[in-house]
Amino acid sequence: MHSRPAAIIFALFIAEMCVSFESAMIYAALPKLITAFGDPLMAGALVTAHMLIAAATAPVMGRLGDIKGRKVIIQILLFAALVGSVISAMANDFAWVLVGRALQGLSAAVIPLSVGVLRETLSEDKVPMGIGLLTSALGAGAALGVVLGGLIVDHFSWQTLFGASAALLGLSMLAVQAFVPAKPGTPTRNPIDWVEGLLPAPGIAAILFAINSSKEHGWLSPLVLGLLGLGLVIMLVWSRRSLKSVEPFIDLRLFRIRGFAVANGISVLLGMGTMQIVYVFSAYMQSPGWTLVGLGVTATVAGLAKLPSNVCSLFAGPLSGWMTLKLGDRATVMIGALMAASGWLIALLLPSTVVQVILLLIVISFGTTILQAAIPNVVVGAVPPERTSEAIGSMSVVRGIATALGAQVIALLLASATIASPDGSAQFPAADAYRLTMAGMAGPTIAGALWPPLLPLRPIRPKPQAA
Repeated sequence: MHSRPAAIIFALFIAEMCVSFESAMIYAALPKLITAFGDPLMAGALVTAHMLIAAATAPVMGRLGDIKGRKVIIQILLFAALVGSVISAMANDFAWVLVGRALQGLSAAVIPLSVGVLRETLSEDKVPMGIGLLTSALGAGAALGVVLGGLIVDHFSWQTLFGASAALLGLSMLAVQAFVPAKPGTPTRNPIDWVEGLLPAPGIAAILFAINSSKEHGWLSPLVLGLLGLGLVIMLVWSRRSLKSVEPFIDLRLFRIRGFAVANGISVLLGMGTMQIVYVFSAYMQSPGWTLVGLGVTATVAGLAKLPSNVCSLFAGPLSGWMTLKLGDRATVMIGALMAASGWLIALLLPSTVVQVILLLIVISFGTTILQAAIPNVVVGAVPPERTSEAIGSMSVVRGIATALGAQVIALLLASATIASPDGSAQFPAADAYRLTMAGMAGPTIAGALWPPLLPLRPIRPKPQAA
């Protein structure tokens, strides 16, 4: 089957938008889920289950796609997520909803697989723009999840939201089947060591669960320390086994490649800093007026305030691809980081109106999206073609762990200076806490702008040829 580049990108755009939609939609349904199951922790588990499965399986599924063929694995993952959506849509029992939500998490591996598809099907000059467009799809899906998700749960049951997800996943499967060519993978020369291949999944899940549990139980609780220790032991055993293997399933030796290692370092800084934008500004906008900081708006208004930045970021991804072609990796990463950092530095002044917040969100999100598209392009230029999806999947895990840690850092920063509510029943962040938090987000983002000179200097990609 022969497909034009635009058709391939369109199909993968739809798929990635659906993946992002199902990840974000749960936040719109949380109030109804809490009412349905009577426990905020149970509703929160639906968020955590998706995140853990997504992080734990991304490198494994990415590597399977590299070996068996990326299109077939994408279709399997989308189908699994569709089944999960149907299960959750039809269930009233929490356990079954949780099972469905976990199955949905498998679809996150579509993202690294899609980057691999672009690399194997498009000419070199079209890959950066393609990656930029797919990065924009993630923002579009997240915005759709919040807006459409909110409309659905306001007028229908929460199960309808999972039904909508199933419909979108079915549409994406049809698009991928119609427009994405099936390319053979690169089979391994030796039998696959499935123990080595699957060991990272429980290790990553244990570490992430420990980090997310630390806010509720504390870092020194037996649960958190036990999970963290278990995860680290599993990862140590796996790393030793992987490094001894002649042909490892997931190759840690990729980190010896300078471009890949630096890209992961920037991803850590990105996760610790500017990727926390929704967390920080949602809390800031909803901060009660009597604290004399923040805007005191509702959650709905806070969500709507993010929409203009989501729309503008649709253009940031393709622009990042164009900049990579014209200016190279170093300049593109540096420009994105500096733009995002400038927004966080201006935020130190603590905006006093919704319009000011919207403008700040646009600046920070635009720079962040440029970064999110530029970093995969660095990886594509650094790793062997047959390891592309594995490498992107591994990097997403590194960034996911950094993002989870960053959320805990924010919680500490916001608690550094507080004001008691009038009735004394609660403590809210004071102005100094928000200034410290904004600085805490600007710091890693500025550091990210200092790393690009460490990237290997590669020739600027050739200009696109006329069709």
